[in-house]
Amino acid sequence: MGTQLQTTELHRRFGRRIQDLRKERGMTQEDLAGEVGVDRSYMGFLERGEKNATLDKIGKIAKAFRIKLKDLFDF
Repeated sequence: MGTQLQTTELHRRFGRRIQDLRKERGMTQEDLAGEVGVDRSYMGFLERGEKNATLDKIGKIAKAFRIKLKDLFDF
């Protein structure tokens, strides 16, 4: 039986931050996923707080938004 991430408020807030930044930049989930190197469905999971992103993926997301890593956590 697989383990499933228990969604926490932190995961949901981080997901909303990604979604807000993506929309501010006029990007689709597919656009962002392509820049990060993941499937579009993975971005949906992140935005809903259903996945726990690795540090590597978080760094790639910040790079895709052209922001500092710390600014990704400004929520």
